[in-house]
Amino acid sequence: LERALAGPDEAWIRERLDLDAAGARAALPVAFPALARRAGRAGLSGRVVVGGAHVDLGAWRRCDAVGTLLLHAADPVDDAMLVDLFLRGDLEERTILLRAASMRPLCAATSRFLDEVQRTNVGAHLEAACLDHDLLVRALDGGLLSRDRFDRLVLKAAFNDLPLARMEGVRDRPGAELTRMLLDLATEREAAGRPVWRDTLRLAGGAPVAGTVARVLGALEHGDATTRLAGAEALLALRRKDLAAYAAERLPREHRPDVRAALERA
Repeated sequence: LERALAGPDEAWIRERLDLDAAGARAALPVAFPALARRAGRAGLSGRVVVGGAHVDLGAWRRCDAVGTLLLHAADPVDDAMLVDLFLRGDLEERTILLRAASMRPLCAATSRFLDEVQRTNVGAHLEAACLDHDLLVRALDGGLLSRDRFDRLVLKAAFNDLPLARMEGVRDRPGAELTRMLLDLATEREAAGRPVWRDTLRLAGGAPVAGTVARVLGALEHGDATTRLAGAEALLALRRKDLAAYAAERLPREHRPDVRAALERA
């Protein structure tokens, strides 16, 4: 994050980072509204592991990095101030706070942020809260999120077609109720002639409920290769030897290398 400071208005940024904690806290309400404009949106790269948090910086921007460092310089920042910054913030300020939350310790403000995200359909906020880090899993494992709240956030991500591959650790936390909700969503989408979330079966295979196996086997014969791949991976996740024959039956007719590989593993 320090490397991201080099660039436009670096002196303005460092002036605020050099303040003592009390001064840095006092500067936050003025600095945050200016971050996107003064720090800019140049992209970052790399991965960070800090305090048990795993964050992929590939989706971060310079303003996200600067905002995170300003919060760090102001620590300890109480929950009330963080929530106030979020509620008063515009789209960019809220995005910066959500990205920063993925790298900061869990707190009551984190829980409030996730509640706000549950109620929004702003794509940038959903992505900042759910993708490219393990905040949802940390919040679940740390007791900040109940299983029901976790499931509903994942369902929200599915409803907005966010990729499971970028939701770190979520695939390792399947649940029967989450599977039921995802299959219900899939049924609704199909009835309306709309596409089903491509990762539905990948999660459902880890915690199958009634109807899961039928959907997985049907996916193996789907005309869309990405759906067949999800079906093959779900079949592997089911770990049922009695279903291996279905993978073997499909294998000679499958031409996509990635699907073939998944069928062979299954």
